[in-house]
Amino acid sequence: MRRLAHALVIVAAVAGGTQALFAQQPSPTDALAQAHEFERKGDHAAAADAFVRALAARPGDPSALLGLERSLDPLGRSAEILPHARKAVGAVANAVVYPILIRTYMASGSRDSARSAAEAWARLAPRDPSPYRELVSAAMQRRDRPMARIAVETARQRLGQPNVLAYEAAQLLAAEGDWTGATREWLAAIAQLPGYQLTALAALTPAPERFRAEILGTLKDEPSLDARRLQAALMARWGDPLGGARQLIDALTTPSRAQSAEILTQFADQLRAINTSDAPRARALVLEELAERSTGVAASRARLEAARAYQEAGDREASRRMLGNIGPEAPVPGNAAATLIGVLVDDGKAEEAERKLAELRPGIPTEEFQAINRRIAWGWVRQGNLDAAQRRMVGDSTVEGFALNGRIAVLRGDITGGVTLLRMAGPYAGTREEATGRTALLALLQPIEADSLPELGAALLLLERGDSADAARSLEKVAARLPVDKGGAELRLLAGRIERQRGEHGSAERLLRAASSEAAPATAPAAELELARLLVTLQRQAEAMTLLEHLILTYPTSALVPQARRLLDETRGAIPRT
Repeated sequence: MRRLAHALVIVAAVAGGTQALFAQQPSPTDALAQAHEFERKGDHAAAADAFVRALAARPGDPSALLGLERSLDPLGRSAEILPHARKAVGAVANAVVYPILIRTYMASGSRDSARSAAEAWARLAPRDPSPYRELVSAAMQRRDRPMARIAVETARQRLGQPNVLAYEAAQLLAAEGDWTGATREWLAAIAQLPGYQLTALAALTPAPERFRAEILGTLKDEPSLDARRLQAALMARWGDPLGGARQLIDALTTPSRAQSAEILTQFADQLRAINTSDAPRARALVLEELAERSTGVAASRARLEAARAYQEAGDREASRRMLGNIGPEAPVPGNAAATLIGVLVDDGKAEEAERKLAELRPGIPTEEFQAINRRIAWGWVRQGNLDAAQRRMVGDSTVEGFALNGRIAVLRGDITGGVTLLRMAGPYAGTREEATGRTALLALLQPIEADSLPELGAALLLLERGDSADAARSLEKVAARLPVDKGGAELRLLAGRIERQRGEHGSAERLLRAASSEAAPATAPAAELELARLLVTLQRQAEAMTLLEHLILTYPTSALVPQARRLLDETRGAIPRT
């Protein structure tokens, strides 16, 4: 009996140990969840081990396979995925496993193996350019331009399409310094997908100055409207907006009225971002042409905008000519009187605008009068005269009035009073641009616990007056006095955005990194997304991708995740840049 009891004890112990061992082994689902958690925390080694366990239980699981690739890359162990990827061939979608094989082979220097993987994929999808597109992308990331060229040429030969992979070929030729060839490829890409028009413009804009005449000549030799549009936009960006505007207007002989209006509207919007002295006049010409090709309210609106642009260009006669041609169907409150006063305000002549409003007051309905009055008040703000602005706003009890009084209070440094008024205005007062700006201002102020902060008001007033350099410096000084989660992160984010717009990339990166602290989770996603965009601009794609992946994993519920995913796909070359 003793022997039997002893044996039972041993069996029980073994059984218990076995149960404990099985209890310690996570299910495939648990292993995958653990892997994603390790990845979220930045523990790439532990994540890689967990992804391997998940793949052992479920060979070819796409999520585990892609996760293992992400985890091994920062460890410098990318090649370790190859056995798992090879095993997954045939068990997982080709569009998942073959790109992994191609990227891994290229990263490890096995370019022939990468090409073989692309060829194997192409045999399974003989009419699909994706295998060669992935090979081009992987080769360009490794700066292996010969392999990228081979991939483009092979795709065109195999598919019998001379312009396939035009987007990739354009980037390749530009990297090789062949800007003429890149221009032709961009035109081919635009012909395939008109949405590439803006992408091509962004890609060709940084061309060295010595190649620009050649690029414009290449476009001039092409008879298509796509070429004319691209040529006009590049001329505008390269210092000749007037020439670009006239060239585009002359080219619009065959498109329909609707297509011409769309092209002119897009070009006018592009001219907004150009700061040369003749850009306003170029925009005015385009808007006047748009008015001639439009009818009714659309024509009146275009003439109003043209009047503003001529005013900005210093051509008062042309501005008044546009205002005199506006019909009775002009949109309210953007009628001729409001626009005339508006151009005075925009010209920094708030006092003259006040006199003009008093002169026209009897014929202006109350609601329109209040809107124009608020415009004048904001003109005083832009001149730095907050007392005059406050005086104009006395008695305005509209929601738009609450919104403007709230902004004036903030600029005076009254944080509590300003926030109260802005909240009273609600999210829908004014134009969409005004509502967006008010929402952004509330987001900036809400974490701040101080009732009054005159230094912040002064910094924001500098920004409203166009002194972005001093505004950024002042915002950083105020941020240094606040806890990260009590406004410090938000102010650094704003300062970083300002510095990025000014082209001060070093300062922008420093400020955005400081703003992306996990101690301020409401601000960090926006800061990381802004920083990723900056890194892409600086051609630091690898860092940008790592940062975007961190954002997506760390803040999965953030409203910015879709934007982060799109930017990540653009940076990887999976979708065209926009």
